[in-house]
Amino acid sequence: MKQPTIDNFLEFEKKHSCNTLRIDGIPIWTLYRYEIHNTIKRYTVGREEGSQTAFSKAELIKMALNAIKPLPRKKADVVFVADGRRNRNIETGVYENIFFDELAKKYNYLFLEHPDNHTHLEPNGMENIYYTDRVAFETNIAVKISKKFNSKKRLQYAQKIKKVFGTVFKDVKDTFGPDVEEELTEGFIDRIIYYQINKRFCGKILDRVQPKLIMELCYYSMECFAYSALGKERGIPTAEYSHGFAFPGLTPMQFNSEDNVEVLPDHELIYSRTQEGIVHLPSAVKMHTVGFPFFEREREKYQTKFPKNDKTICFISTEREGIEISKIAAAVSEKIGDSYHIIYKLHPKEFSFYKERYPWLEGKRLEIIDTIDNHIFRYLAESKITISTCSASVWESIGFGCGTILLDINDTGSNMPYLVEQQKVPLVNTADEVVDIIKNHREVYVDPESIFEPNAMENICSFIDEFVK
Repeated sequence: MKQPTIDNFLEFEKKHSCNTLRIDGIPIWTLYRYEIHNTIKRYTVGREEGSQTAFSKAELIKMALNAIKPLPRKKADVVFVADGRRNRNIETGVYENIFFDELAKKYNYLFLEHPDNHTHLEPNGMENIYYTDRVAFETNIAVKISKKFNSKKRLQYAQKIKKVFGTVFKDVKDTFGPDVEEELTEGFIDRIIYYQINKRFCGKILDRVQPKLIMELCYYSMECFAYSALGKERGIPTAEYSHGFAFPGLTPMQFNSEDNVEVLPDHELIYSRTQEGIVHLPSAVKMHTVGFPFFEREREKYQTKFPKNDKTICFISTEREGIEISKIAAAVSEKIGDSYHIIYKLHPKEFSFYKERYPWLEGKRLEIIDTIDNHIFRYLAESKITISTCSASVWESIGFGCGTILLDINDTGSNMPYLVEQQKVPLVNTADEVVDIIKNHREVYVDPESIFEPNAMENICSFIDEFVK
C-alpha cells in the first residue's frame, strides 16, 4: 500500500486521468478532489476536521431574510466573490475582508459574499455588497430532499458514478487501502447538486451585472467553481487571489501540469516569490506574484500600537493539528508560564469546539484567543517568538520580525522546506525542546522583508486594469 502523500495522489490522478472524467458534463472529481484526498488520509494516516455548530433559529431567520432579497441589477466592471470571514479594523470598528475590500473600492464593483459560520459580520463599510445566502438555502434543501426520498435523480447519479468511477474507486482501495466507494459516491452526488444550483444562480447574477473580470477568494468554494466555469463559457476572465500561503501538501494548490479543467480560474495571484516553486496549478492557469496589500498597510500600524514584548510567545493553532499543538502549548506554559506571557491563538474554525476537544488548556498559564475582536497581526506584533506547524500565519509572523520554532507534527517538515532546509528553522517534537530553544535563544529570525512581494496594491491594480481599462 502507498501512503496518501500529495505525490502519490497526483500519480494516481494521472494514471486514471481523474480530472478529465465527467458526470453529465460535470468534472466531479475536480470539484471534490480536496475531500477525496482528505477522506483517504482520514482512513490511513488520520486527519480530524472540526465541525460547525448547528444553526440557531436567529441565524436561520437572518439567512432567510437575506435569501429573499432580489438579485442585484447593478452593472459592474469587477465582481469580487468571497465568504463572510471578516476581521475587525482596530481603527474604524468595521469588519473588513482583508483581501478585497480596499481593492474593490478602487473600481466599479459588486461584492458577492456567501455566509461564513452561518452569518455575515456587520458593519462592513461596503456599499455594493450582496449576500448570496439564497444559494446556501437552495442547495441544502435540494440535497436533504433527494436523500430523504432517495429521489430518482439521486439513483441515476449513483448509477452513472459507478459506471464512470467504479474502476477508479477500486484502485483507491488497491493503492491506498480504504474502501471509500460508498462514501465518495454520496459526496459526489451532493456536490453535483450543489454545483448545478450554484452555476444556475451565479449565471443569473452575471446576466445582470455583466462584469469584465471576476476576482475569487478560495477558488475551490462551490460559488467560485461555478464562476470559473461560467467565465470560460462567457468569455469573462477569472482570477483567484490567494487567501494565504500554500504548502507542497495542500491538495487544491497541487495539480499535474496537464490537468486543464473548466472549473479552475484563468489566473492565480500569489503573495510571494517563495511560493512560485510551491504552487503547481495546471499549466493553463497563469501565475502572478503580487504581494499582500493588507499586510503592507497594517504592519506598521500594529507594530506601533502593540510594541514587541521579549517575554511574549504566541502559539498559532491550526484546525488540523490543534490537538497536538495545544498539548505542547499547555506543557510549555506549565514549565515557563510564570516567566513568559504565552498566547494560544486559535484558528476561527476551532472557536466552536476547542473547549471540548482541547480540555488540557483549561486553567493553564496562557491566554486563549477565541474571538476575532483583534486580528492575528496584534499578537504577531506583540510576540517575540511564534510556534506552529504549516500555518500561513508563520510567514506573516516572520514579516513581523518574530523568531520561529516549528513543531514536527504530521508533514510540517516537508511542507515548509524553505524555512526548515534553507533557513534552518528548528523543527522539534516536544515541549522540553521548545523550552530549551526559548531559554537558550536558538529560535531563528528570517529576514522579514524577504517574504512578501513589495508594492502589492499597485501590482494587483495593474493586473485588474488590464481587463477593465
